[in-house]
Amino acid sequence: MSNRFVRLDAAESAFFERQLEFVKAKTYDIRYPDLLSRRFIPVSNETPSGAKNVTYRQYDRVGKAKIIQPGATDIPRVDVFGKEFTRPVRWGGSSYGWNIIEIREAQLAGLPLDRRKAEAARRADEELLDEVAAIGAPEYGIATGFINDAGVTVDSAGSGVWSSASADNIIADVATMWTNMVDNTKGIEKADTLLLPDGQYALIATKPRSNVSDTTVLEFIMRSFPGLNAIEPWYRLKQAGAASKDRAVLYRRSADHVEQEIVNEFEQLPVYQRGSNFEVETLVATAGTNFYYPRSCRYMDGI
Repeated sequence: MSNRFVRLDAAESAFFERQLEFVKAKTYDIRYPDLLSRRFIPVSNETPSGAKNVTYRQYDRVGKAKIIQPGATDIPRVDVFGKEFTRPVRWGGSSYGWNIIEIREAQLAGLPLDRRKAEAARRADEELLDEVAAIGAPEYGIATGFINDAGVTVDSAGSGVWSSASADNIIADVATMWTNMVDNTKGIEKADTLLLPDGQYALIATKPRSNVSDTTVLEFIMRSFPGLNAIEPWYRLKQAGAASKDRAVLYRRSADHVEQEIVNEFEQLPVYQRGSNFEVETLVATAGTNFYYPRSCRYMDGI
C-alpha cells in the first residue's frame, strides 16, 4: 500500500523553510498603488482580530434654553441620547503553494521558489479589501461602501455630462456640491478632496478655463475653493452612480469622518501538506467603510 503523503527529507525541509521565510519578507514589502481605497479612505486597525462586529456610538442632545423669570419653575430641560451603528466583520483569504517536484527542482538548480504565487495571493487579498471598502459586500451583510453609502446625499449634474459641458458649467457643478455641503451643515463640514472618474479627471486637467486662459479647469477649481487640497481620479467612480451614471465624490478625508475598518491585515498561516503539495493559506478580515458623518460627503451623478 503506497504512502499517502510524500515527505521532505531534512535537506529539502531546510531549503523549503528558507524559501518560505524569503517569500514572506518579500510579500510584505509589495505595494499596489492602483488599489486606492487605502489612499482615499483612512484605515483603522483598532478592532481586535476575532471580533464578530464593529460598533460605534453617536450622541446628540435635545432641548433648548429660553429666557426665564427669576424663581421660574418651568426651566426647560436638556438631555443627551445615543445611537449605535454596527457592521459585521467578514473574513476572506486565498492560498498558494508548490508540489514536491517543484521544490526538489528548485533545490537541485539552486534557484528560489517562484514567489509570484505568494505575490498573487497578497494581491488577491488586497483586491478584496479594496472592493469591500469601496462598495461593500451586500450578500455578506456589509450593505454599502465609500462610493455608495445610503446616508450620503446625491446631487445631479446641472449641465449634464462633462464631456459636452462648458468650463463654466463644470465649475458650477463643483460649486453646487460645495455650497450644498456648507449650507446643509451650517458651515460645520467643509470638503478637502474631490474624486472623479478617470475620464472626467483627464478632461478638467487638460480643458482650458477659457479661450484666452492658460489655466486649466482643474487648476481653477483648486484655486477657487478654500480648503480643497486634492482632486484625484479613481476608476471605481465610472458608472458608480444611480442608473450606472458616472459619480463624483466630494468629501472630508479625515479619520474623524470616515474610516475603513480592517480587522485583520494580510496574514499567512503556517505551511501544511496536502498529499504531495505544500500549501500556505492567507487571511484578511474587514468590516468595510463607516461614514461617521455622512453629511461631510456629497455625491454628484451624471457628470
